[in-house]
Amino acid sequence: MLVIISFAGLLSARNSASYEQFSNNMRTTQVARQSAEAALRHCERVAMDQTENEGVNFVADAAKIVSTKLTDPELDSAAWKTKANWVDGAANLITVSLEHSNDVKDAAKIKNDPSCIIQPLRDDQYLITARGLSNDAQLDNNGQLTAGSEVWLQSILKQGVPVKSSSGGNA
Repeated sequence: MLVIISFAGLLSARNSASYEQFSNNMRTTQVARQSAEAALRHCERVAMDQTENEGVNFVADAAKIVSTKLTDPELDSAAWKTKANWVDGAANLITVSLEHSNDVKDAAKIKNDPSCIIQPLRDDQYLITARGLSNDAQLDNNGQLTAGSEVWLQSILKQGVPVKSSSGGNA
């Protein structure tokens, strides 16, 4: 009887550790996703400001927009596909510093700032690529992920996409 109870306790402890590892993986992936979404939204605002106001509201970030306009046959040479463009200090890399209120505990704050690249397409469109990293993410000197989670998001922003609804509220 003692052997059966010991075996049941061991199995229970093993399952508990598996569930804890699963929960931690989900949490780190969600942090990376939220970080990437924040960078994507920031860079969409930069691209809209560039189109509508010639970049006056985001001067430093607007200066980092890739100067080469892509056309359909050139999509394979997009700036986001080059690893060197994702290393800290790269000319076209926009790093988004996320601010936290004083109420946020240190353990919940984003430790790896997300980043994005904006590249113009034809017809006043922009290809925006964002990368978010989890708090435990580690990168090598080439910007390659060696540990943790990363999430990549892309959007194509077209001029004329409404940012307000017909009733005047935010869309």
